[in-house]
Order: sequence, then C-alpha cells, then structure tokens
Amino acid sequence: MENYKLIIWGLGHVGKSAVRQIVQRKSLQLVAVYDNDESKIGQDAGLLSGVEELGVTVSNDLDAVLATEADVVLYYAPNFFDEGKPVSPQSVTRNIDDICKCLEAGKNVTTTTLTYYAHKTAPEFFERIDRVAKENGVTYVQQGIYPGVYTPYITTVIGMLGGRIDQVIVYGGEDDYYNVSPWTKTFGFGKKPEEINTEYMENFIFSYYGPTVMEVADRLGLEWDEYSCVNEPLLAEIEMDTPHGKIMPGTVSGHILTMCVKKDGKEVSGFHFVHKVHDKMQPLPSRKTKIEFKGEVNTTIDFSTIFTKQDVFLTSAVPGINLVPQLVAAQPGFWNALDLPVGHRPK
Repeated sequence: MENYKLIIWGLGHVGKSAVRQIVQRKSLQLVAVYDNDESKIGQDAGLLSGVEELGVTVSNDLDAVLATEADVVLYYAPNFFDEGKPVSPQSVTRNIDDICKCLEAGKNVTTTTLTYYAHKTAPEFFERIDRVAKENGVTYVQQGIYPGVYTPYITTVIGMLGGRIDQVIVYGGEDDYYNVSPWTKTFGFGKKPEEINTEYMENFIFSYYGPTVMEVADRLGLEWDEYSCVNEPLLAEIEMDTPHGKIMPGTVSGHILTMCVKKDGKEVSGFHFVHKVHDKMQPLPSRKTKIEFKGEVNTTIDFSTIFTKQDVFLTSAVPGINLVPQLVAAQPGFWNALDLPVGHRPK
C-alpha cells in the first residue's frame, strides 16, 4: 500500500472536514497545516477539527510549511478577487500566485477554488499553472463540490453509457441552514431583492458552477454557442430563525439559479440549483438532486441521498482526497479531474 503525505492550506470548514477524512485513511498522513488565523496558530490541527490530537500544529510560516516533505497540498484558501475587476474565473490572481507557489515547491495541488476548466474560462491562468506544474514535475487538479461530484463527473460517465443525447440537465440544491461559510453572504438572505447585488452574485455563481455545464456539453458532444446564468430569488412567506439571522416575510430566503449552455437558443446542458436558507420551513421548491437525459432514451437518475446534513463540507473535501493517488501518479501539468483515470481511493 502506497502512502501519501498531505499539507492543508486553510483550516476552515472544508479543511477541517478534510482532516476528519484523512485520519480515517491508513494510506494518508497529514504532515503540515498553514493558516494565518491567529486563533488557530500553534493549535493542534486534529483537535481543532474535532478528532484526536495529531501532533500537527497550525503554522503561519508558509515557507516552512511548503518545505515540509509532502506529496500534495490541499489548497482551501478563500477566493481573493482582484480589486477593480468583475468577479470571474479571470480575477483570482492571488489564488493563482498561491497555487503556483505550491507547485514551485514541488508539491502536487488539488483545490476547491474556482480555477477549473480554465483553458476555456481563464486561458492565461491555465497556461501559467500548466507551465509552472510542468517545469516542476507536478500536477494541478481542481476537484470539489460543483465541479467534482456529479456535475460534471457522474453526469459525464453516465452519459457515456447511452445513445443519442439531445439535452442533459442536473438538478440540485443546498439547505444553507447548515452552511455558514462566509461566501453565503452573497445570497443576501433576509434582504429585499433590490438590496442584493445580483450581477455580483450571478458572476460569483458562474465562476463556480458555470464551467460544469460547459464541460458536460463538450465531453458529451453537445454543440453550444451561448452561456446563460439566470437567478430567481425566493421570498419568505413566514418568519424564520436561521444561523444567517432572522428572515422576515417578503425578504430573500433563497435562490433558483439556472446555469446552462444553449444552441440556437435551446438549452442543451444545464445546472438548475436551489439555495434555501431553511429547507425544513420552506420545503418548496424541491431541492431534489437528479440528472435528466433526453434523447434516444429519456432517463432520470435520482441522487437525493448522496449528501449528508451532518457535514455539508464533506462533498468539497472528499473528492480531492479520493483523487490523491491519481493526482500523484499523473503526468505533470494542469488537468481536469475527468482527464485522470478512475484509479483507486486511498485506503
């Protein structure tokens, strides 16, 4: 059994979820953690993550952390958007600098940040990461929730099994009652619709979710000539107490986000996602997870039980962790997760 040494950059919600997964795998070893949060520096990463003491303390000395012998850096820093530029996959220069620093240290990198399918969404960043990775004999792969789990991964694999496909749409949703990540402030829960910066939110969502519909279409041979991202805010009908504050009737309690690519105005690959502040008190619209294929055979596949409320960050952390053996074995450069062989999960 081959063993892999891992570094975590950013011990936030996703980083802590990753620690809890790493300690369950005999072939994985956490060797260093970097974070600049003063409340975490010097603390044991295991105890901070709700598991046993691991003897790995959180450090704010980045050079020392990257000098640690390791195979992979799990990069979980927040997105740092360039000042004065619209939010997009092309405006995260600081994150690209971080990623390249890890690659230059001879470490493979997997991340949940939005640098994904970049040869189409951010060609300059793609070329830079690909060049630095090849120069240092290591590999970069983005792998996390949306993209990563079933959009586009499972969608593409299932699509490979059928005949003619005319349209594929993935439906999903998240109960943000359990998600207290800072980025959820983008949704403006509890505000009036006119108080939300809709353009910023749609650009932000596109940066994460939009490339998935492009990749699904490309990999399944669906032609497209237009990308669209449309948001429909949901308004609360009753008063709700949530971790995001008190949500009053008539204020924003969720969003229906429709991202798709079209051919001649018709949707061919789509991702329809519902974010809600309190699913139990606002059960409609449904956030059921399913994939619909239309074509030679019309098929609907239900994945509603794939996620857990106990750890909503699991689906961000696990895909990258499960990819570690393939990431380490891959040829140097920038790869999308579907470019790598299925391989095996770390034991």
